[in-house]
Amino acid sequence: MEASTPNEEPVQIIYDFKCTSCGIDEKTHYKGTNPPFSRNIVLKYPSYVMKDPFSPPGKGEILVLGSDCTICGQTVCINKECSLFYKKNYCLDCAKNLIETFPVEIKNKLVQIKKK
Repeated sequence: MEASTPNEEPVQIIYDFKCTSCGIDEKTHYKGTNPPFSRNIVLKYPSYVMKDPFSPPGKGEILVLGSDCTICGQTVCINKECSLFYKKNYCLDCAKNLIETFPVEIKNKLVQIKKK
């Protein structure tokens, strides 16, 4: 077995991220709550994360693209027309099906999204 040299970067797993709602399609560097390349960032729910391509290398800046719906498991981006976060992340279809279980403020947001 070969030992890696200090100058050698570890092999990175790349995840395919595609929002089932809007169709955005990107490659991400991590899926989970604690991206190893970020600085002290712990996410509240497992998310698809990529290194920020606009920040200098080694700064630990990240972009969170989205996550899987808590109910149906579909992958959705963080766009407000694709998903809703209230304690957990939901695709809009599941959120609309569960509308009666949310507080009034969240219900109002969902009704506004329905009108668009």
